[in-house]
Parts: sequence; structure tokens; C-alpha cells
Amino acid sequence: MCGISGYVSERIFDDTLILESQHHRGPDSSGTYHELLEGTNINVVLNHNRLSIIDLSEAGSQPMFTEDKNYAIIYNGEVYNFEQLRDKYLKNIPLKSKTDTEVILYLYRLLGINFVKELNGDFAISIFDRIKKKIILLRDRFGVKPLYYYFRNKTLVFASEIKAILATGIDFRLNDENLEKYFVFKYVPEEGTLYKDIYRLSPAHALEYDIINDELNIERYWTLNKNSEYKKLSYDDAKKKLFELLGDSVKIRLMSDVPVGTFLSGGIDSSIIAWYLRNNDKIIHYTARKSEADLKKEGTSSDFYYAELFAKQFNLKMIPVDISSQEANFDLIRKTIFYSDDLIADGSQIPSYLITKEATKISKVMLSGMGADELFFGYKNHLQIMLSQYLDKFPRFISRGIAGYLKNIKQGKGFMKSYRRHLHILGKYYGYSNLKYGFFGLVGDYKNSMSVIKSPNDICLPIFAKYFNDSEDTFDSTTRFELNNFLVKNLHYVDRMCMANSVEGRVPFLDYRLAEFAFSIPREYKLSGTGVTKRIIKDTYKEYLPQGIINRKKAGFGMPLRSIFSSKDKVYELLERDFFGSFDIFSVDNIDSLISKHISGHEDNSAIIYSLICFQEWYKMAKLVK
Repeated sequence: MCGISGYVSERIFDDTLILESQHHRGPDSSGTYHELLEGTNINVVLNHNRLSIIDLSEAGSQPMFTEDKNYAIIYNGEVYNFEQLRDKYLKNIPLKSKTDTEVILYLYRLLGINFVKELNGDFAISIFDRIKKKIILLRDRFGVKPLYYYFRNKTLVFASEIKAILATGIDFRLNDENLEKYFVFKYVPEEGTLYKDIYRLSPAHALEYDIINDELNIERYWTLNKNSEYKKLSYDDAKKKLFELLGDSVKIRLMSDVPVGTFLSGGIDSSIIAWYLRNNDKIIHYTARKSEADLKKEGTSSDFYYAELFAKQFNLKMIPVDISSQEANFDLIRKTIFYSDDLIADGSQIPSYLITKEATKISKVMLSGMGADELFFGYKNHLQIMLSQYLDKFPRFISRGIAGYLKNIKQGKGFMKSYRRHLHILGKYYGYSNLKYGFFGLVGDYKNSMSVIKSPNDICLPIFAKYFNDSEDTFDSTTRFELNNFLVKNLHYVDRMCMANSVEGRVPFLDYRLAEFAFSIPREYKLSGTGVTKRIIKDTYKEYLPQGIINRKKAGFGMPLRSIFSSKDKVYELLERDFFGSFDIFSVDNIDSLISKHISGHEDNSAIIYSLICFQEWYKMAKLVK
């Protein structure tokens, strides 16, 4: 895991500032390569901040070159099958290191850009091809590793984080057009950001920049598709295949020359990963611990209780990390926003930061259970979709009547608050077209999120319309939608909060082989007709894990936002009303209304309130031209 950055331009930027901006991503060493292309005034610069994980020697330093100096690479991530690829393609090449970096470089020289299809890993790669005079940028299939770029006026700047692009000193402005998307999705989806002219290279995409002709081309190199072999599997055979694929995915992600730990939430996904590692006494497992008062206000179960139960049964080394509402102060919010830099409003950033801050004392690599909910239908919105489809089978006057009742449920008061919120959303949007299936998965209410912005047009609907139509099964559409949007957001905060503390994050459930398997098996294997979420995971591992973990109610991994925002004084302590009043684009009256309805318990607008606070603090820190 590292930080990469570079540029192609007639201008020269301050490489020291660029490297310093990503020092946290690679504090072990740094390197720079600068070339003035012969016969031109065009500079090609590659920078690298190194976090040493594999081959800790100097031989692993970057930028790295082929022996003929015609190809150079800077790279962030891990390719878990690099040894097999080395043996298959590079037996006759005398490599100087034991790194995957060098293997990737020579694979490009041998196979061209299509080599990326051979990789099983998490990566952001930049290759300078001196023969073709091209810069190549590549991002892994699911976007585990970040990569951003700026392209304008014959200048291409790219980096692992936006702050490195900002370090060039180029003037940037707020992208007002993406504000509405931010408040609806709690981050800017697809390739956009809140900075004008700065873009996110999408997962599974390759960017080629022809330096001489000033031509930039971006293409997708991989798409998640169904494998007919998996579609024919019986349920018992599918369980065996899941066990095999996930076991191998965890195994290969232990590849490291530094200590490895895990995020242990006490949920089934992280517990499965920990179970595979139960006989490895070098692994440390880290668990978030909320206070009893916060759990009561949240209406959720205790991760720590179940994680401790699991750790005791298998004699695991576990370290608890407190994440009570007391930790949600301005200092910590600002810190996580600073490291996030491509703004997202996700309460899970803070516990992730606190856990990796503790973990970095021992562990330099952390395994996460992220991705399982998207692939195997583990979220409550998946149940909402099923309930909505069941309602469709009733006579229209009955289904509409039930939806009307659900719409009027008070979300912040009463028994089973976590379910009441989802039932309210189901009732509120039941009468909409297929787009409602996307609304169900949003963090926060769709219309309420839109209301904070004064906008005559709904620019978010086309995003939902790309996925939810009559041409594909609704659950297949949901998987594509979540993998291309919310998973990207979740992977974003895991990467940023890990790297804020110089720790590498890995995600075994997002091995592309496992993802193809999950997408191919029948929906009822994943979400049963009776509403059992992640059915095949639970049935496969029920004989290995405590029943309490298999059967527990899902609890989101995040700060107790509902507890934090349970009083008006606390909300306005963090949110500055006058700040939003200084923008023409914000509706302060609607913001006040959302807060009042939240405090009264009629609505749950905690995610929207948090997104406003995050934007407020991000804008103050952002390097924008006013």
C-alpha cells in the first residue's frame, strides 16, 4: 500500500509539496522521477510514497524501471497472484526484487495493457511507456484503491488522493452541480467530485494518455457478468464452492512481510474471516465498543458483545476500541474529513479511524468483511425490495393502504427503531416507479436530502435510471447499483481511514472470483423467500460460528449518530446555521425543518445532518477559489 502521484505538463510543480501531501500513505520512503521528453518542453513526473508491506528492502523502492529504462511504474496496492503470473510469463527474466511491482511492470512490457485482466488484487497503477510516449492509469475491478486525475490545457495530474492534486497549486472551484448528488448519496457518485475538473477514475477502467497528441482515452476492461457454471449449482454444491472461494481469498490476503490484523465487528462477515485465522496467534482482532446509552438511542445491538463472545470461544487476541458519542467532537470530525478529502458523509469513518489508530501500534495490514452485504444481500433495503414486490401482489387498494400506514410511522420513536425507519421509506416511495428500489438503499431519505439544495432540476434521477428499469431482474440491478456506487463509497472510507494511520486495508469478500460466483447464483440462495438475508453465508458457516452471531440482528458499523444528534443544542453546536445562509444554493428553512422533525422523533434525519456538518467543515478546509 502506498501513495502514487504524477503529472504530464509543460509546467513544473513542487514535487516536495506533492509528496508531503500523501506522506501518511507511505511514510517509509519516497521517490521521484522527472523526465523532459526529448524534442519537447513536456515534463513527465512520477512520485511515490512507500508503505513497505512486501519485500521491505531497497529493491522494492519506486518508481521502478525495466532494465532498458523504457518503462517505469508507480503502484499502490497488492496483486495476490503475482507469483503465479511471474512463473507463467516471466521465468526467463532476471528480476531484481521479490515484489509484485516488478512483475506488473514486466507483464505490461510483454502483454501490453491487457495484462490487467490477469491480475487478482487491489491496485492503482501508473505506467510510463517511453516507447509509445504514453501514461497508463489502471484501477482495480471494485475500486479498493483510489485514483484521481485532473486533465485540462495539456496538463494531466493524477494521484491516490485529491490533496496531492491540490498541492500543485492549480486553482480549483466548488462544483455546484455535484452538491445535490453529494447530499443524496452522501458522496459524489460515479466519476465526479466536488472539485471542478478533478475526476475519479472509475473501478475496472483504464486510462491512456497519448502525450504527444494530447489525447486521453478511458475504457472499461472488466464487467461483472454471470457464469453459467455457477447458475447450475445445487444449493449444497454452492455452499461448498463458497467455502472454497472465500477460504482461498482470505489465505492469499495474508501475503505480507508485516503484522496482519482484522476489523472484528461481531457480525457474520468479519467473524468468518477471523474464523479462518483462528489458529494464527500472530493476528490481532480489533473491535469497536459503543456505550450502553448510545446503543439504546440507536436501537441496535452491541458489536462488542458478540465480538467478545466469538473471541473467547476461539481464544483470539482482541483489542476493544471505544467509539461513544463523546468521541464525535469537532477535532475528530475535521481530522477524518481531512484524510477523506474526496468528501463523504459516513459515520463509519470515525470508528475506522479510531480502530486503525490503535491497530497501527502493532498491525500494518487489516482485513475487512466489506462487500459481503452487497454481494449476498445483507442490507435491510434488500428486504424492502422483497416486501415491495410482495405488496404488488395484493389488490391495489390494499397495497396502497398498507403503504400509507407505513409512511406515517414515526421513525425516531417507538419499539424497533431500526426497522421503523426502513418501513417508513418503503411506504413513502412505494408508489414510485422502479427507481424506488434505488431510493431504498440510500442513507437518509431521498426527498429530504434533496430539500437542502435549491435546485430546479433533479439531476440524481438519471443515475438511478441507469440501473432500475424493466430490462433486468431487480435484484441484479440492485447488485450492479450498489457495487458501482455505495460500495465505492464504503471502500473509500476504509482506504482513507486506514491510510490516515499508515495501515493497509484488504477485503477478502471482494476477490473478483467470489464476486462472480455471488452474482451468478440464484437470488433465493442469497435472500430467501422468507426474508433470510445472506442465507448461503449463514448456512455455510453455521456449524463453525456461534449461533448468536449467525442469528443476530444486523447492526451498522458506525458512530452513534442518532444518539449524537438527539438534542437541538448538540446539533447546532456542530452545525453553523449562518454558514449555510451565506450560500444562495442552500435552503436554510428546509434545513431547520429537517432538524426540528428529527429532534421531535417524527423523522430520522441524522445522516442528512451529518452530511451538512461534513460539508461545512470540508469547505472550510478545501483549497478553493472563492
